[in-house]
Amino acid sequence: MAGNSTFTWAHALALHSTLSPFESPLPQTHATFADVKPISWKRLNIAGILVTIYGLEDIPQDASDISCLWLLHGRGDTQDSMAYTAAGLLGAWNAKRKPGQKSLICVCFDQRNHGSRMIDNTANVSWKQGNPTHGQDMFGLFAGTASDVSLLITQVPSYLPFKVSEHICAGVSLGGHATWQVMLSDPRVKAGIVIIGCPDYVRLMADRALRSKLPTCMDTDPPGRNFLGSKDFPPPLIEAVETLDPAGILLGELDIVTGDDHLHTPSAAEQARLRPIISHRLAGKKILCLSGGQDKLVPYACGEPFLTWLKKAVDSKDGWCDGFDIEVEDILDAEARHEFSARMRKEAERWLCDLLAGEVGSGQVTRESKM
Repeated sequence: MAGNSTFTWAHALALHSTLSPFESPLPQTHATFADVKPISWKRLNIAGILVTIYGLEDIPQDASDISCLWLLHGRGDTQDSMAYTAAGLLGAWNAKRKPGQKSLICVCFDQRNHGSRMIDNTANVSWKQGNPTHGQDMFGLFAGTASDVSLLITQVPSYLPFKVSEHICAGVSLGGHATWQVMLSDPRVKAGIVIIGCPDYVRLMADRALRSKLPTCMDTDPPGRNFLGSKDFPPPLIEAVETLDPAGILLGELDIVTGDDHLHTPSAAEQARLRPIISHRLAGKKILCLSGGQDKLVPYACGEPFLTWLKKAVDSKDGWCDGFDIEVEDILDAEARHEFSARMRKEAERWLCDLLAGEVGSGQVTRESKM
């Protein structure tokens, strides 16, 4: 689990609480932001969801071009666990922002069944920790959060004294999973930063089930052949994944079924089917993926097949689905575990500042950090 601030900080997650979110426990996954200084924040009740907006007091009075960064927390944490992360990312841009360039605010809220929205903590824990419906519960949590982002994108501007011109979504761990769904589901979100998140729920949970040695995985040779469709990953969940999950949407119905479908160039018929889907869901979007090479909770290997397939498809030189101005930057911090590492912070701040300055380049980038 990414952290455990849901219980230790629940008392502060109230509309009229005077406790600063910067007094919230800093998750171990966010230790690299410990040097950040607090910034302005404001609580609001929007659509029945407790929302915290960061950076309002730093917006110039004459600002006309304002971007909003939606920042999503990890499993077991709360929106306030992202306070220093929000301040760090806002601070990086405000330190570089030139007169006339975009201004930036950051919005955080509790994911479903977390913080101010807690109902039952058992639904937040894993199979190993005693939750028999972990597969269903986790997917429902972040799929619901993705829909909440879209709801709040519609509602939040009514509470602001200025117009938001651009929406960006970023998330850590569970928030990273949700960010992937937001990127494919909401055309208003033009850029996203996925930190230790995964675009392929089937591969992620199949790996976790094997590591957890679930009986539904251990009764075949090789293990795991009967996992999909079992009580731990039932058919309705498979249907939901095929509807909402990035890999489910784009890879779920490929006409080559060999286990390494992602390595094949789609047939002409598949390309004809997929091009309008990719155009509708991803055209003009920029995505930064940050992963840890030593991450055992959300292994890079689970998302790598989808990322490889997508990067090849939209490659500006050789891709079969080029021309839609889709950019994917995929960075692996080889030594990082399940954490928002110092290297990831540096890359996130660099990419965000380039994006806001209009300097994110075209084409696909894959890099591995040895730092």
